[in-house]
Amino acid sequence: MRTRLSAGMLIAAVLLAVPACSSGTDESSGKPDGGATPSVEASGSKVPDIGEGIPEEPTGAKRAALLAALKALDPALAADADKAVGNARQQCATITGGGNAVAAAQSRFGGAGHRITEEQAKAINEVLEKTLCTSS
Repeated sequence: MRTRLSAGMLIAAVLLAVPACSSGTDESSGKPDGGATPSVEASGSKVPDIGEGIPEEPTGAKRAALLAALKALDPALAADADKAVGNARQQCATITGGGNAVAAAQSRFGGAGHRITEEQAKAINEVLEKTLCTSS
């Protein structure tokens, strides 16, 4: 009985929520309806672009220096050069954007078989600030 009641409540909640969803456009004009995709915050400042804070992909000596610095911290960080550079570029956006850079570095550079400590994450962020994030 309890299972049927819970399932019934779940179905009722879903059915009530579906009509509240909209396509995000005004049917008559095809334009986004009010508040669907704001381009200006209440303070009047521009909403940051999703790619803001991500530096250009490093090439040549700058790429080699970045990979060498990461490898000096831990060879596993630079084992896949393209992945390391991509992670580094994304991490710069977190560093310059004011996000939790330590947690982001642990998540971005770590994995199931390779855990990044808080100290390593801080060191990764310092390396990136000196080698890559300065160009953004």
